[in-house]
Amino acid sequence: MRARLSRRSFLSGIGIGGLAALRPSRAAAADFYQGKTLTMIVGFAPGGGVDSQARIIARHLVRFIPGQPAIVVQNMEGAAGAVAANYINRVGPEGLVVSTPGRSWFLDGVIKGASIGFDPTKFTYIGSAGGSNSVLYLRTATGIASLDDLKSARRTVTCGSLASTTPTAMVPQMLAALGMPVKVVLGYVSTARVLVALEQGEVDGMFTVADSFARRQDLIANRVIAPILQSKPALPGVPVLRDDVIPASQRGLLDLVMCTDSFGLPLVAPPGIPVERREILRKAFVAMTADKDYQADGAKADLPVGAPIEGAELAAMIDAIAASATPEIVAAYRRLASAK
Repeated sequence: MRARLSRRSFLSGIGIGGLAALRPSRAAAADFYQGKTLTMIVGFAPGGGVDSQARIIARHLVRFIPGQPAIVVQNMEGAAGAVAANYINRVGPEGLVVSTPGRSWFLDGVIKGASIGFDPTKFTYIGSAGGSNSVLYLRTATGIASLDDLKSARRTVTCGSLASTTPTAMVPQMLAALGMPVKVVLGYVSTARVLVALEQGEVDGMFTVADSFARRQDLIANRVIAPILQSKPALPGVPVLRDDVIPASQRGLLDLVMCTDSFGLPLVAPPGIPVERREILRKAFVAMTADKDYQADGAKADLPVGAPIEGAELAAMIDAIAASATPEIVAAYRRLASAK
């Protein structure tokens, strides 16, 4: 049996000299951000759900970092967050760059998608405000008001989407494979642009996280769109994807596709930043999520409030996802991602 190391024996073991050696390191870490500028890289264009939530996190996070550094937000859109993730994978590990690449970029890394130059298990995970619920919204002008209506529709409905490896495309493809009249329209570089297309009738619908409509609640309130299907039982009376639609034989694949909902919008830093700075950022994130001013702003942008995920837990979650991605499930994932 391993002997428990008591606080007294630990202190005796390192001695006074050891304590003196530890203190300067901690003090230096605490002072590191004084007078510095932190850069946050956002993987999507301004105006969408990822951008609005990232800016709220940026605004409040620095209040809880010792030294209260300045912060600059930069949008680096493309490939559903993979462009931003590739970028932060290359920057130095000083701890002066953080990022909210998006909601699905790490999954591309797990299945080793095209143009992916990073291993998501190597990133420094700082925290997430919490998980999310994804919803299939359709324009009410289509005359489709329920899942049963969709199944029996005589016309094909188009769903605007981001990259083919995101749930915005993959879930509609799964519905199409089950015989529903759904067609995916790729090519949109941000959720904000899909929302414009949805409003103008360029597409009929979108499968996306509910908080994508943080700044476009009018589309829901004015019944321009309506919820048809959801990933979690959050909206009363709306069918749940896993329970009510997807057959048991495809649920392993669905779990991989939809693991993004469990992560929410993670805040990450490059691989290998010093442990002391990593812990400063993690503690600041946790303190921020408990702050009333942050919670008030977060609620306005539909950020989850009250159930944050700490950085160490996120790191364990990504390790578990990588371990569960068997060759068979990854092969099914790739087939789905390449479906036309």
